[in-house]
Amino acid sequence: MGKLVITNDDGPNSPGLRALVEGLRDLGELLVIVPEEALGGRGKAISLPRPIKVREAGDDFYTISGTPADAVLIALELSKPEPIDLVVSGINLGPNVGLEDFFHSGTVGAAIQASLKGIPALAVSYAIGEGFPRPTEEQMEADLRIAAELASRLAKAILDLGMPEGIDIISVNVPIGADPSRIAITELLSIPFWEAVGGEGDFVVRPWPGRKPLGPRGTDMWALLNDYISITPIKLGLRYEKASLRAFLEEAGLPWA
Repeated sequence: MGKLVITNDDGPNSPGLRALVEGLRDLGELLVIVPEEALGGRGKAISLPRPIKVREAGDDFYTISGTPADAVLIALELSKPEPIDLVVSGINLGPNVGLEDFFHSGTVGAAIQASLKGIPALAVSYAIGEGFPRPTEEQMEADLRIAAELASRLAKAILDLGMPEGIDIISVNVPIGADPSRIAITELLSIPFWEAVGGEGDFVVRPWPGRKPLGPRGTDMWALLNDYISITPIKLGLRYEKASLRAFLEEAGLPWA
């Protein structure tokens, strides 16, 4: 049993949130804290400099006038002096795949904020829209139930065993018509797929405009397109190469210490 924080970027009325809360209910003490409205695409943004309003919406259930990353930071304060054992973000109504979604997803942004604070983090998304079809209401309920059950099993394993070595975030993407026996360990798609569409001053940003989603074998997008549940391990440490930079600065005639 542990202390779990649940958040999302779809707001308090999301069926994905309801499914996740139900799925995690037996794992320990739950603190649910979410933005008061849908805030997709905000990444790990935090609210500066305005105050963030926090409102009680039920027992251990809060809404805030801030972002998903704000929710994690506020949860840390509300939980004191108890530590948070795990942050679970989702279930997002839309995929979160590839490097592009990693950098702008509010669902993943909350997980990043948790990880930066040393808290194990799990992000769970349901691949509808954004180039994928829309399911029937019955299909959505069934798929969200499967996603929540998988989140529960992963959360219990993390609470019991800790995060796998070298992994900061586990990102899960569940396809329409999910089969719990079809799970692929994947990597983030590196192909960019969001573009501005429009003209004469009015633009919207859309994924895969005029083309079908695609992804090389082994990527999270490939898994979804082939009806696999995608589980992607993510390490936050950004790699860098000092030797090539030193050579570059020498060629440019710039001093360095």
